[in-house]
Amino acid sequence: MVSQNRVGRLAAHIALLFLALMILLPIYFTVISALSSNASLFGDALHLWPNGWHWSNFIDAWTSQPFGTYFFNSFLSNGLIVAAQIVTSTLAAYGFSFVGFRGARVAFFLTLLGMMVPTQAIFIPVYLMLAQVHLINTYAGLVLPFVGSAFGVFLLRQAFLAIPKELIAAAKVDGASHARILWSIVLPNAKAALVTLALLNFVFHYDSLFWPLIATNSTGMRTIPVALSYFMNQEAGGGPEWNLMMAADILAVIPVLILFALGQKLIVRGLTSYGVKG
Repeated sequence: MVSQNRVGRLAAHIALLFLALMILLPIYFTVISALSSNASLFGDALHLWPNGWHWSNFIDAWTSQPFGTYFFNSFLSNGLIVAAQIVTSTLAAYGFSFVGFRGARVAFFLTLLGMMVPTQAIFIPVYLMLAQVHLINTYAGLVLPFVGSAFGVFLLRQAFLAIPKELIAAAKVDGASHARILWSIVLPNAKAALVTLALLNFVFHYDSLFWPLIATNSTGMRTIPVALSYFMNQEAGGGPEWNLMMAADILAVIPVLILFALGQKLIVRGLTSYGVKG
């Protein structure tokens, strides 16, 4: 029995190692491409190591466009989106969890329907509404369509339902208001879910190309994904400079890696600790 368990664990580790290699392989070749010359990427042989270390590719990629402006736009707009979603999702989830009202289940079901509607299906009326109030090519135009999050309401509601109801009942007996209960009891017990929501939503909107491409029309308002798409249109020697594109990709990914490294434990706890209560 012991030998069978060892064989099973060994097989599981081999499978996980293989999957990890499959995931890391594109990242490895991205790094190799970023450190190579553009001509060497289209040679006859597959290079597993750069033919010369072209560290200047990162400088060339950064200076080829105003990346400082793009990073500022991405961080500002995405930070505002995350802050707004945390506020709206927290209030809605608290209402669905602890404030009894008629039609709560129907309202929650209708909220979840928002998770099934892609942005591409509603972008025309949203664009027209923002255009009528002159918010296209502004930070408000990037932020306002995403101040509410059906996923955020769902995630926080599940986290709030995991809080012992005795704590909420005791606070009500002591005369605590809903605001006091939310601030002093609910939020401290749902830190993992809040961090998870913040990081997942930040990464999702940080990587989003579609809406920033539609809602902005000037270089000063573009975000990182739009900037990366510009490399496909830059002609150099008959085609895009793929090495600079890979270097720019790495520069764009570094902030996300740092965020996930800082919040990894809370993300895992936030995604695994809350079941499907309710």
